[in-house]
Amino acid sequence: MKSIPGEKFSYCNSGFILLAAIVHEASGIPYARFVEENIFKEIGMNSSGFFELNRLPGNTALGYIKDENGWRSNIYNLPIIDGGDGGAFTRAEDLYILWDAFFNYKVLSEDMTELYIKPYIEAESEGKNLYYGHGIWIRKKEDKSEEYIIGYDAGISFKSAVIRKNEVVYTVISNTSDGAWPLIRAIENHFFL
Repeated sequence: MKSIPGEKFSYCNSGFILLAAIVHEASGIPYARFVEENIFKEIGMNSSGFFELNRLPGNTALGYIKDENGWRSNIYNLPIIDGGDGGAFTRAEDLYILWDAFFNYKVLSEDMTELYIKPYIEAESEGKNLYYGHGIWIRKKEDKSEEYIIGYDAGISFKSAVIRKNEVVYTVISNTSDGAWPLIRAIENHFFL
């Protein structure tokens, strides 16, 4: 344990792993299949899914890692198929579909959506007014708010966000661990400086 519960914020993937186990137990089907059938297919995210790394569909980018010998695939750095704490494959267009469905209450009810995007705890963010909700990050500055999801792993980096006041939805996806961050920082600086 890093600290006394409630003392300070620290992000941890284990909550998502536990959620996947609960979804599996409650539904009787594996978490990845539940998400594919009840979210991705239901709202039209037709290019998204939990795919085996050694059986990727066509037009799927491989992830790459650079080490002292050059570039190599990330296939041996990640589970062959992932679950609650990550591993879904998607594309920018599908994330736009997700945000649209989310804010039009097609994923959760209106009350649940509002609860989901409500700041739950302030995250240590060097004065960036950063909060964590129930599975979503929230950045606030004056009368502007950005809700976003973000991810990073060996050969993967991404952020997908909504700034509703400006009617902006943006997604940056890279098939390297560091590739998305320069463009993400430029977008953040444009809207939040």
